[in-house]
This record gives sequence, structure tokens and C-alpha cells, in this order.
Amino acid sequence: MRIAPGFKFLERLAAAVIFLCVLALPVSLHAEEPIRHELKVVLQPEKNDLQVEDTITLPESLLATSGRKLHFLLHAGFQPISPTPGVTLRRQTGRKQTASSLKERQPAAERYTVSLPPNRRDFVVQYGGRINPPAPSENSDGSADFDAGVISSEGIFLAGSTQWYPQFNDDLIAFTMDVRLPEPWDAVSTGERTRHERKDGRVETRWESPQPQDEILLIGGRFVEYSRPAGSVQVMAFLRTPDEELAHRYLETGGSYLEMYQNLFGPYPYKKFALVENFWETGYGMPSLTLLGSAVIRLPFILHSSYPHEILHNWWGNGVFVDYEKGNWSEGLTTYLADHLVQEQRGSAMEFRRATLQKYADYVAERKDFPLTEFRSRHSSATEAVGYGKTMMLFHMLRKRLGDEAFVKGLKKFYRDNQFRRATFEDLRAAFAGVAGEDLKNEFIQWVGRAGAPALRVSSARTQVLGTGYLVTLLLEQTQSGAAYRLRVPIAVTIEGREQAYQTTVKLDTKRLGLELIVPGRPLRLDVDPEFDLFRRLDRDELPPALTQMFGAEKTLILIPAGADETDGRSYRQFAESWKRSQTSSIDIKQDNEIGELPSDRAVWILGWENRFLPDIKTALAGHDMTMTQNSVRIGPMDVARNNHAIVLTTRHPKNSNAPLSWVAADSVAALPGLARKLPHYGPYSYLVFEGDEPKNILKGRWNVTNSPLSIPVTQPDGLVIQSPRAKLEPRRPLAEMPKGGDE
Repeated sequence: MRIAPGFKFLERLAAAVIFLCVLALPVSLHAEEPIRHELKVVLQPEKNDLQVEDTITLPESLLATSGRKLHFLLHAGFQPISPTPGVTLRRQTGRKQTASSLKERQPAAERYTVSLPPNRRDFVVQYGGRINPPAPSENSDGSADFDAGVISSEGIFLAGSTQWYPQFNDDLIAFTMDVRLPEPWDAVSTGERTRHERKDGRVETRWESPQPQDEILLIGGRFVEYSRPAGSVQVMAFLRTPDEELAHRYLETGGSYLEMYQNLFGPYPYKKFALVENFWETGYGMPSLTLLGSAVIRLPFILHSSYPHEILHNWWGNGVFVDYEKGNWSEGLTTYLADHLVQEQRGSAMEFRRATLQKYADYVAERKDFPLTEFRSRHSSATEAVGYGKTMMLFHMLRKRLGDEAFVKGLKKFYRDNQFRRATFEDLRAAFAGVAGEDLKNEFIQWVGRAGAPALRVSSARTQVLGTGYLVTLLLEQTQSGAAYRLRVPIAVTIEGREQAYQTTVKLDTKRLGLELIVPGRPLRLDVDPEFDLFRRLDRDELPPALTQMFGAEKTLILIPAGADETDGRSYRQFAESWKRSQTSSIDIKQDNEIGELPSDRAVWILGWENRFLPDIKTALAGHDMTMTQNSVRIGPMDVARNNHAIVLTTRHPKNSNAPLSWVAADSVAALPGLARKLPHYGPYSYLVFEGDEPKNILKGRWNVTNSPLSIPVTQPDGLVIQSPRAKLEPRRPLAEMPKGGDE
């Protein structure tokens, strides 16, 4: 429904009322007992064949509400039968359908009705068939995946999205699974392995998950297994080729992260955590395991980025499940307590938060925004910026308000109260409110139930002598459209002769607020939210130019150098066309001699050393630490020769800071296809240098921000303005420290 501009206040009021009604509901309605599956599975990978006998035990509560007649979905063509006396099984005719799931690209499924006689809760169903390897679906970066399920000579992947076992609505399940495969194959699943035997040319293994789950997973491959204990948890690695050194790094680091998170939140909910190497490139996290592609696990940064993220999901998402209909809180919480915590430990958390807010500023236009209650999963840069980024900042703001001790207590309570249940943002609010002694409803209404973000402006900072100190007056404003947010705004004041800044926090719940601060010395400079502790829409001048602004632009022009030779010109055009196919925004491609000047109303990619607009890039970059000659570029202290290098420099149009410019030039056009694939992964950076035809990144960084509108000088009593660098801010401790030996 489209709402006229005059009704925006009513729209916000309605959203608040709806969210308050959600808060008034009882904390998550949870199933009393899961559906239990006892599966016996025989797999023949070379024949793409699966045979299953499944003994299903249904909860009395489910039978009571269904009249002993239930419906389930199963992969099409499996032709199930039930040998259980008194049980009837009937396929419903009509159109094939897919199960209710967040997974995409599901295979067709058939719907069955099963009727049970009185006093019977369990029945056996037997079925089987082929799951042929499909043509892999292709992602925007050119990688492929088989997430709808596959049984092939390369590997096996069966998940809830495959619908390879009977699925009754979205009820939670528990299972025991016996799997038989030919040697040298092996099978991995969630839960605990309680039997593992090799005999007569076959492998037989049993996996048990008495804890409720939301799907049954079965992964198969020719694995080399490594393991070691980490307290009561078995850390495992299943690799496709022998690699003891790689396995040792993952086992050692995994054990350290498990120890750290158990100290923070409570016992790890499973008996094992396994790294499983996949036969296509993935980054999946499942209960008690992570499924990563061969190239992914060999990237050096994965050990302290994706790997701890997936370990932590066993608390948030796979230990406490998400009630997706009311919003996915799990990705943002996991990002905060894994990715952000790692940066805290390295002393770069402020930059991480700024990059998070930059993604929101660059990717999320007002029409693309949505409240957190509507976030289900990431499917674009905009949904990631909101669902991951805004949720992460929600938890950071809660931590800043409550303090570390109460914040951790709230998380422990949330985990304890909701383990193996589906939970919502309201369950989180209830847990934090329980330790804070206040309901926190206003915070959750404005950050969870409302789309958008505040925007800040500071002005009119003046000082005068007041007794033995100084009085600072200033105007603080919220400039976003719509109602004011209730904010706790950090402020830092640089004092003459003091190394450490004077820091305080002020409450701002109106659109305009005149403030008076008494400080213990002559104030020279004022910084508002200097460490990016608030979720807000940043002013463009608070941010360094970055590729995120290029990729987030709604209108883009790509300029190909008309002066390049035929081969290079053709390669640059192919480079441009590949980007145009992969983006959803409006993209025009022109030769540089088709326009008279660079437009200031859109993002512009300027390709090639021969591009006639290269002097415009030099001019726009004049304020940064770089120089350019005909055959080289100097960035800071590093000189980069044109030969054998690809260079990317990003800046902004001199006439419009909302119009980004980026120059991309490769000495060898053979590097361009690889560059097209890799650049979207370097979004936060202002400049990049790559080497060779692969190409390999050898330099990345951001330009300094020199004129943030939230960092202003304080006008002195005599009218003078003294320019001063910002004083040091109080150091912060990370929420937790990595145990010794975990960061090699």
C-alpha cells in the first residue's frame, strides 16, 4: 500500500503501535516436543542413488491438533510406502510444490497425507530414488553452488532444502541417522558421531542429534579426518586431501574460540565442532559444523573471520534458533560477537564500525530501507547493510548503555532461557530488560521496529571562561526526516595542553538541542560520536571515498578509453559489460570521447591509462597523499610502476560529494577478468594495487578524512578559532580476550 506524504506521522505511529503489540505477546511460543526421525540411509554416490527407511515418532500435541491425519512434503519421485500396520499413506494429486524454507532453488516436492490409527505415535516410511547432480546455479561472482542438494561422484550435500526426508510444516526435529556408503567415502552430519566402522568395503556411521533442530543435514565425501579434544568438545576437520598443517591450524584455533565463547555465554551446545571441506565454494554454518569450500579454507584471513563467525553461530542461530517471521537477529549478533570482537582485540573496532556505517550510507537509499523485523536473510548489499550492520550496531549500543558486565549477563540469560527454541527480538529485549531492571521497549521500538536511521549535525560551538573552568555552548541537531530518535550521543572535547580528551555522553531526544558543557580547561575542538558508536546515516564528508559508494550508486557511467589500441579497448568493454550484467542499477557504457565533461549526478568509472579524463581524477585526488606520472603512481610511501600492475583509485566529484569517481587501469588487460570478480570484495577501500594477471592484491587502504562536519573547532571568547588535532580518546578493552595459543 502506498502512503501519501501527509500521512507519514500516522505511518510511524502505526508501526510503533504494531511493534508494541508484538512486545505485549508472550515470549516465543515454543513446541513442547520435537518430531523424531530414526533414519537408515544407504548412499551410492556413483549412481546418484539414495535409499531411506525412516521411523518417525510424532508428539502427542501434534497428533491431538491434527486429528491423527498429517501432511508432509518429500522430494518428488521418491514413492514412499509405509509397512506399519494401520497406517495409510496417500500422495495428493495436483501441482508439485516446495517446502516452506528460507533456502532458494529448491527441487519440486510431492505432498503426502499420512493417517495413523488410534494410540499410535510412530510409523515407518520407506522411499528412495536418484538425486541427479543438477546444473549448478551461478552466483553473481561467477561461483557455482548446489544448495538444492546433490549426490554425485564429487560429493554429497543433502539439507532441509533438498526435502530428502519427510517434512511436517516447520516443526523442530530430533534424529538418529545410520548411514552406509562405499569406501573410501564417509558421512558427516550435525550432532554427535556414536558409531564409525569400516568393513567389507563399506563405511557405516551413526550420527545422533537429541537436541531439537530445524533440519537434517547429510554431507558425504572422500574425507581425510583429523581431530583433537578441546575440553568436553571434539574439534574435527574433514578434508578432501591430506593436509596435516592446515588441519592443525583449524583444530588449534577452533579450540581457542570455543574456550573463549564458552567463558562468555555458557556451555557449547554440542559434542563436536567440525570443519568440513566442500567440493564447491561455500561458507555455510550448520549446527556443530561449518561447510567451507577448498579455496575458502586456504585463505589466510578465514581463521579469524569466517571461522569464528561460524563457530559462534552454534550459540546464536544453531543453539538458539531464529523465528524468521519476526526478524532475523542472529546474523547481526554473531557479526558483533565474532567479526567485531576480533577487530576489538586488534585495536581496530572503530574502523570496523565506520565501515559498517559506510555500507549503510552507500547501499541503503531511503526506498531500500526496512525495519529489522522484516530481515530474513541476505540477498543484496542493501539487505546485508541493514540485517547484519544495523543489527550489529543495535547490540553495540545496548552494550554501551548497559555496560559490559550487564550486557554479557543479558546474553547468558537469553541463551539459557531459549536454548533449542525459536527466539525473537522480543526474547532478546526480555533478557536484557531482566538484567537491566528496565523494559527497554523504547530502544527496541526505534531500532527494531522502525526503518531508517538518525542523522546528526553540530554547530555554533563557542566557549567562555566560567570560574576555574570553561563553559562550552553548542547546537546539536537530528536532521533526518521524521520523528527524533532517543539517543545517547558521545562527545569528546580537546582541551589545550591535555593529551587526553574530555569525554561525556549527552541525551538527545529532540530534533534540536542547545547544550552547555563545563570542561576543565580551554576547549579547542569538539567531536561528536568520534568512535562511531551510534547507528546513524553518516554525512558523506565523515567517510573516505570508497568502492562501496561506486557499487551502491543507482546511476553509473563507465567510460572506455577511445585512445586505447584495439585489443585493450575490446578488453575494457568486456570488463564493463560483465559489470553491467552483474549489477541491478542503471549502467551506461560510453567511450570517453562521447562526452564533453564528467557528469556530477552519477558514479563514473574511468577505465585505462589512456582515458582522456585521467587529469580530472588527478585533480579530484589532489587532497590525498598520492601523485601520478605517466608510468607510475605513488600512494603514501609506496611507488607503484605501471608495468605488471592494476591500480584502482576512488575519489569524489569536486562539484558533488555524492557522485563518486573511480579510475581502474591495468597494464595487462589479461588481469581485467580477475579484477572484475575481485573488486566487489574490496568495497570499503579507497585505493587498491594488484600484481600480475591473476591478479593478486598487494596494497589496499582508505584515504584520510580531513573535514568531518562532526569535528568542529570551538570559537574562543575573543572570536579566534584555533585549529587543533583531536586529543587521544580513552582506550577500550575488548569484550573478551582470545586464549593464549589461539592466534598463530
